[in-house]
Amino acid sequence: MDLRWLSASEHEIAEAIQRYRLRSRPRWVPTRRQVLVHVNHCLMLWYLCIVLMVLGVRIDTLQDNRIEARDIRDMAVCAAVFAVWVVAAVWLRRWSERPPSSRARIRQGRQMLTAFANGFASQPRRGAAFSSLITAEQHAHCFPRFVAEGVEFGNVGFRRRSRSGSWQYIAFRLPVPLPHMLLDSTESGSLAPMLPVHVGRHQELSLEGDFDRWFQMYAPAGYGRDALFVLTPDVMAVLIDHAHGFSMEIVGERVVFFRPGAADYSNPDPWNVVAEIAEAVMDPFLRNTSRYRDARIPEQNVSPTMETVRAALAAPGGRWAEPFPRIADDGARLDLEDRRTGVWWMLGAIGWGAALMALYMVPAAFAFAGFMSIADGR
Repeated sequence: MDLRWLSASEHEIAEAIQRYRLRSRPRWVPTRRQVLVHVNHCLMLWYLCIVLMVLGVRIDTLQDNRIEARDIRDMAVCAAVFAVWVVAAVWLRRWSERPPSSRARIRQGRQMLTAFANGFASQPRRGAAFSSLITAEQHAHCFPRFVAEGVEFGNVGFRRRSRSGSWQYIAFRLPVPLPHMLLDSTESGSLAPMLPVHVGRHQELSLEGDFDRWFQMYAPAGYGRDALFVLTPDVMAVLIDHAHGFSMEIVGERVVFFRPGAADYSNPDPWNVVAEIAEAVMDPFLRNTSRYRDARIPEQNVSPTMETVRAALAAPGGRWAEPFPRIADDGARLDLEDRRTGVWWMLGAIGWGAALMALYMVPAAFAFAGFMSIADGR
């Protein structure tokens, strides 16, 4: 990896940003400023709720609907505080819409310039460009995302009712499709709590040696021998040595390495990890996968040499065309349990709705009730 831009001066980075007209982060990627705006709006509602309810209870219950001088004083003070808060909220909203700070632009510039220097294009994307367990979220987005022929890497951000977070990922295209397999890294912890879908335990597969200490393997029922064909001892060894911190999913014509948390690509470590996995892991892995064919597909369970001879005898000068490799239906996907459906989804939806009510609707309703209590003396 050419990492010279990661240590270049800020002046050099700023000149290169202007020269190449590098774009800032997409508008659809939420920033910390935008999150702060929503938190501020919620606090303003709760402030109104508390102030109006306290004044309403005091006037209605303790003073028998009489407004005294201290009530007028307190309302004036609270109104002044809220007016200042509104002005601050307007300023905060405008501040959140400003372009990134110079420091943030320099940081993003380092990432994109490093990508260009190594033959990658910066292509952030709303929604994922590939199918995987980590892209099953409805609101997933890829930023930053760096793409070259046959490989892409970056961060996948997601947002769901119960939580939000991100994954660091590296995805490679394979020469042929493979059965759906998952290697859950024991170092990064179990994936089950972090994914909206999880793999049925009945598909666990134990491999030879001490590989199970580093990865928990999942493969479709009946595909144990196929997994051993793909994950030969030399491949398992390089996975332990160079990718033990990443979980690994094979789905169709793609293999995805991923782990929880976003990577900072303005630092050299994530780039070195990409280079290490691409060179040390993928070379032996691709040598194995290029020869794989699913024997459950009849037209693939033949000898290419014999079929070539038969085609030549049947039609002199003719050639046998190898069928496009594919995977049988039983091996195309692992059995997955989706938490976004069924009883668990209903409980999650109810919980999320209750949380939104508590954050916005409850304080707004009580604030309105307090105001009406003061206004009409009831």
